[in-house]
Amino acid sequence: MLIQFFKNNNPSSFIFIPLFALVLWIAGFFSQQDRVIKYTLPLYEVIAKPLNSFHFIATLIALILVVSEALLLNYIVNENEILVKPSFLPALFYVVFMSNDPRMLMAYPLLFANFFILLGIHKIVSSYRKDIAFSNAFDAGVLFSLATLFYFPSIVFIPLLGVGFVLFRPFIWREWVISFMGILLPHLFVISYYFWNDSFVTDEIGKMFYPSLRNKSNLDFSQHFYFILSVGWLIVLFSFGKLFAGSSEGSQKNKKSIRLLVWFSCLALISVFIAREVSVQSFSALAIPSSVFCANYFLKIKKKWWDEFLFFILLITVIVNQILNY
Repeated sequence: MLIQFFKNNNPSSFIFIPLFALVLWIAGFFSQQDRVIKYTLPLYEVIAKPLNSFHFIATLIALILVVSEALLLNYIVNENEILVKPSFLPALFYVVFMSNDPRMLMAYPLLFANFFILLGIHKIVSSYRKDIAFSNAFDAGVLFSLATLFYFPSIVFIPLLGVGFVLFRPFIWREWVISFMGILLPHLFVISYYFWNDSFVTDEIGKMFYPSLRNKSNLDFSQHFYFILSVGWLIVLFSFGKLFAGSSEGSQKNKKSIRLLVWFSCLALISVFIAREVSVQSFSALAIPSSVFCANYFLKIKKKWWDEFLFFILLITVIVNQILNY
């Protein structure tokens, strides 16, 4: 019943998506986990790090961010006709994937970076068939650059600009140059700020170019996380297979958008490996393409009981994982 409800492009989903997210995030408001994130980047330090001293407010802002990103992803997918028909399934899956572990129920750097990455993707996709896309190119560059100032491994997504230009645009060298200027601009402001305040030292440079969540590199996984990871990846693999099985369907824009998300998936995996600490939070960028792939798969399932059963299994594993790690 839940999948069938969100399959329809029902406006009431704007109410039920936040309520559904709130139910999954209840544990985050009562969790006593350590929220100290060290070696963070400038924008996270200014905007989010002070909030971690106020548990309830920080969790509430993180929840609002997740819901906003879910609805933004849903808007991008529906507005650009990336899937066969409009629905609220991308938002639903994004909320589930971003709530699968108690350590994700907080304001961490990649959560903020995802917001700017989503906006950057929207700028790239919406440039399709525009005569002039200078503003899109510049805005996308700035947005991806801002993401790196929250979470440095997001730098791997900058090549996505080139992939997007190749897929969606004819070659216009000025757009490439303008996007590069957009990438540089936020970092120039940060460097100027450090220099002006006489704090542009090795410590700050290291903070900008190789941050970490903790002092040493390790794998920060619980035993229960491997179970939910296997269930989630199994559904994503089903979705991936269905994606290519129906590759002849859809418009050119639809096909190009899917290819862009496939590239995004590969880069998101690379971002996990370059992080000094690999934790459940490191996989958050993968929630963006995985949500779209799963939504595509569930939209094409003809047996109603099968899609409800798969989603029920995924939801149960998320809830059990939260309970066991609480």
